[in-house]
Amino acid sequence: MKRARLPATFAVSLALAPVLAAAATLGFEGAAYAAGPDPAAEAQRLLAKLDTEETRNLVQAPVAKAKAAQERARSARGAGDLRHATELDALALTWAQVADDLVRTAESEKKLAEVQKAVADLEQKAVRTQALIEQTIARRGRAEQNLNNAAPASNKSEATKPNKAPNKEPAPAKPAVSKPAVKK
Repeated sequence: MKRARLPATFAVSLALAPVLAAAATLGFEGAAYAAGPDPAAEAQRLLAKLDTEETRNLVQAPVAKAKAAQERARSARGAGDLRHATELDALALTWAQVADDLVRTAESEKKLAEVQKAVADLEQKAVRTQALIEQTIARRGRAEQNLNNAAPASNKSEATKPNKAPNKEPAPAKPAVSKPAVKK
Protein backbone atom coordinates (compact mmCIF):
# COMPACT_ATOMS: atom_id res chain seq x y z
CA MET A 1 0.00 0.00 0.00
CA LYS A 2 2.86 2.37 0.60
CA ARG A 3 3.98 1.81 -2.96
CA ALA A 4 0.66 3.09 -4.34
CA ARG A 5 0.87 6.34 -2.41
CA LEU A 6 4.49 7.03 -3.21
CA PRO A 7 4.08 7.38 -7.00
CA ALA A 8 0.95 9.58 -6.59
CA THR A 9 2.73 11.91 -4.20
CA PHE A 10 5.78 11.94 -6.41
CA ALA A 11 3.66 12.84 -9.47
CA VAL A 12 2.06 15.78 -7.65
CA SER A 13 5.43 17.11 -6.54
CA LEU A 14 6.76 16.85 -10.12
CA ALA A 15 3.80 18.89 -11.39
CA LEU A 16 4.34 21.60 -8.77
CA ALA A 17 8.13 21.73 -9.10
CA PRO A 18 8.24 24.36 -11.90
CA VAL A 19 5.75 26.58 -10.08
CA LEU A 20 7.66 26.33 -6.82
CA ALA A 21 10.98 26.98 -8.56
CA ALA A 22 9.61 30.13 -10.23
CA ALA A 23 8.16 31.38 -6.96
CA ALA A 24 11.42 30.75 -5.15
CA THR A 25 13.48 32.47 -7.85
CA LEU A 26 11.32 35.58 -8.13
CA GLY A 27 10.02 35.75 -4.60
CA PHE A 28 6.33 36.07 -3.89
CA GLU A 29 6.28 39.87 -4.41
CA GLY A 30 8.22 39.54 -7.65
CA ALA A 31 5.74 37.00 -8.99
CA ALA A 32 2.89 39.46 -8.36
CA TYR A 33 4.67 42.28 -10.18
CA ALA A 34 5.78 40.04 -13.03
CA ALA A 35 2.16 39.15 -13.79
CA GLY A 36 1.14 42.72 -14.67
CA PRO A 37 2.54 45.36 -17.05
CA ASP A 38 5.81 47.09 -16.33
CA PRO A 39 4.98 49.71 -13.67
CA ALA A 40 7.98 51.87 -14.60
CA ALA A 41 6.95 52.12 -18.24
CA GLU A 42 3.29 52.68 -17.36
CA ALA A 43 4.22 55.43 -14.88
CA GLN A 44 6.47 57.07 -17.48
CA ARG A 45 3.66 56.96 -20.06
CA LEU A 46 1.16 58.55 -17.64
CA LEU A 47 3.63 61.24 -16.57
CA ALA A 48 4.37 62.15 -20.18
CA LYS A 49 0.61 62.43 -20.85
CA LEU A 50 0.05 64.59 -17.75
CA ASP A 51 2.98 66.93 -18.29
CA THR A 52 1.02 69.52 -20.28
CA GLU A 53 0.41 73.21 -19.74
CA GLU A 54 -3.31 72.72 -18.94
CA THR A 55 -2.78 70.13 -16.23
CA ARG A 56 0.54 71.23 -14.76
CA ASN A 57 -0.92 73.35 -11.93
CA LEU A 58 -3.55 70.78 -11.02
CA VAL A 59 -1.25 67.75 -10.76
CA GLN A 60 1.99 69.38 -9.69
CA ALA A 61 2.26 67.62 -6.31
CA PRO A 62 1.44 64.03 -7.36
CA VAL A 63 3.63 64.30 -10.46
CA ALA A 64 6.55 65.53 -8.33
CA LYS A 65 6.08 62.57 -5.95
CA ALA A 66 5.89 60.14 -8.88
CA LYS A 67 9.10 61.54 -10.39
CA ALA A 68 10.83 61.35 -7.01
CA ALA A 69 9.78 57.69 -6.66
CA GLN A 70 11.10 57.00 -10.18
CA GLU A 71 14.44 58.56 -9.28
CA ARG A 72 14.64 56.51 -6.10
CA ALA A 73 13.82 53.38 -8.13
CA ARG A 74 16.69 54.17 -10.53
CA SER A 75 19.03 54.60 -7.57
CA ALA A 76 17.88 51.34 -6.00
CA ARG A 77 18.30 49.53 -9.31
CA GLY A 78 21.79 51.00 -9.64
CA ALA A 79 22.61 49.74 -6.13
CA GLY A 80 21.37 46.26 -7.08
CA ASP A 81 18.24 46.37 -4.89
CA LEU A 82 15.74 45.08 -7.45
CA ARG A 83 13.04 44.33 -4.90
CA HIS A 84 12.85 47.91 -3.64
CA ALA A 85 13.29 49.29 -7.16
CA THR A 86 10.20 47.36 -8.25
CA GLU A 87 8.25 48.62 -5.23
CA LEU A 88 9.33 52.21 -5.95
CA ASP A 89 8.26 51.82 -9.58
CA ALA A 90 4.86 50.67 -8.32
CA LEU A 91 4.75 53.71 -6.02
CA ALA A 92 5.59 56.00 -8.94
CA LEU A 93 2.80 54.38 -10.94
CA THR A 94 0.37 54.90 -8.05
CA TRP A 95 1.22 58.62 -7.87
CA ALA A 96 0.90 58.92 -11.64
CA GLN A 97 -2.52 57.27 -11.44
CA VAL A 98 -3.51 59.70 -8.68
CA ALA A 99 -2.53 62.60 -10.94
CA ASP A 100 -4.50 61.07 -13.82
CA ASP A 101 -7.52 60.65 -11.56
CA LEU A 102 -7.25 64.32 -10.56
CA VAL A 103 -7.29 65.39 -14.21
CA ARG A 104 -10.28 63.18 -15.01
CA THR A 105 -12.08 64.43 -11.89
CA ALA A 106 -11.49 68.05 -12.89
CA GLU A 107 -12.84 67.31 -16.38
CA SER A 108 -15.89 65.60 -14.90
CA GLU A 109 -16.53 68.52 -12.56
CA LYS A 110 -16.29 70.93 -15.50
CA LYS A 111 -18.83 68.87 -17.46
CA LEU A 112 -21.05 68.70 -14.37
CA ALA A 113 -20.97 72.48 -14.00
CA GLU A 114 -21.99 72.86 -17.66
CA VAL A 115 -24.84 70.38 -17.23
CA GLN A 116 -26.01 72.11 -14.05
CA LYS A 117 -26.01 75.47 -15.86
CA ALA A 118 -28.05 73.97 -18.70
CA VAL A 119 -30.50 72.46 -16.21
CA ALA A 120 -30.88 75.81 -14.44
CA ASP A 121 -31.55 77.53 -17.79
CA LEU A 122 -34.14 74.92 -18.70
CA GLU A 123 -35.83 75.22 -15.31
CA GLN A 124 -36.00 78.99 -15.74
CA LYS A 125 -37.52 78.58 -19.21
CA ALA A 126 -40.04 76.10 -17.81
CA VAL A 127 -41.09 78.59 -15.12
CA ARG A 128 -41.47 81.34 -17.72
CA THR A 129 -43.48 79.06 -19.99
CA GLN A 130 -45.75 78.06 -17.12
CA ALA A 131 -46.33 81.73 -16.28
CA LEU A 132 -47.18 82.49 -19.92
CA ILE A 133 -49.63 79.59 -20.03
CA GLU A 134 -51.32 80.78 -16.84
CA GLN A 135 -51.55 84.33 -18.20
CA THR A 136 -53.07 83.06 -21.44
CA ILE A 137 -55.64 80.99 -19.55
CA ALA A 138 -56.54 83.99 -17.40
CA ARG A 139 -56.91 86.23 -20.50
CA ARG A 140 -59.12 83.65 -22.15
CA GLY A 141 -61.31 83.45 -19.07
CA ARG A 142 -61.65 87.23 -18.91
CA ALA A 143 -62.45 87.38 -22.64
CA GLU A 144 -65.16 84.72 -22.25
CA GLN A 145 -66.59 86.57 -19.28
CA ASN A 146 -66.60 89.85 -21.21
CA LEU A 147 -68.26 88.12 -24.16
CA ASN A 148 -70.96 86.62 -21.93
CA ASN A 149 -71.57 89.98 -20.27
CA ALA A 150 -71.72 91.74 -23.63
CA ALA A 151 -74.16 89.25 -25.23
CA PRO A 152 -77.21 90.06 -22.98
CA ALA A 153 -76.53 93.79 -23.34
CA SER A 154 -76.67 93.52 -27.14
CA ASN A 155 -79.99 91.58 -26.88
CA LYS A 156 -81.45 94.37 -24.73
CA SER A 157 -80.38 97.06 -27.18
CA GLU A 158 -81.97 95.18 -30.10
CA ALA A 159 -85.26 94.80 -28.17
CA THR A 160 -85.48 98.51 -27.36
CA LYS A 161 -84.95 99.72 -30.94
CA PRO A 162 -88.11 101.51 -32.23
CA ASN A 163 -87.81 100.42 -35.85
CA LYS A 164 -87.87 96.76 -35.15
CA ALA A 165 -90.70 94.96 -33.45
CA PRO A 166 -90.01 91.88 -31.39
CA ASN A 167 -90.68 88.57 -33.07
CA LYS A 168 -94.07 87.29 -31.90
CA GLU A 169 -94.49 84.17 -34.02
CA PRO A 170 -95.64 81.22 -32.04
CA ALA A 171 -93.24 78.38 -31.58
CA PRO A 172 -94.04 75.28 -33.62
CA ALA A 173 -96.00 72.74 -31.65
CA LYS A 174 -94.40 69.44 -30.88
CA PRO A 175 -96.31 66.41 -32.08
CA ALA A 176 -97.60 64.15 -29.34
CA VAL A 177 -95.83 60.85 -29.22
CA SER A 178 -97.91 57.91 -28.22
CA LYS A 179 -96.31 55.31 -26.03
CA PRO A 180 -97.20 51.65 -26.35
CA ALA A 181 -98.87 50.05 -23.39
CA VAL A 182 -96.61 47.88 -21.32
CA LYS A 183 -97.97 44.72 -19.69
CA LYS A 184 -96.65 43.70 -16.38
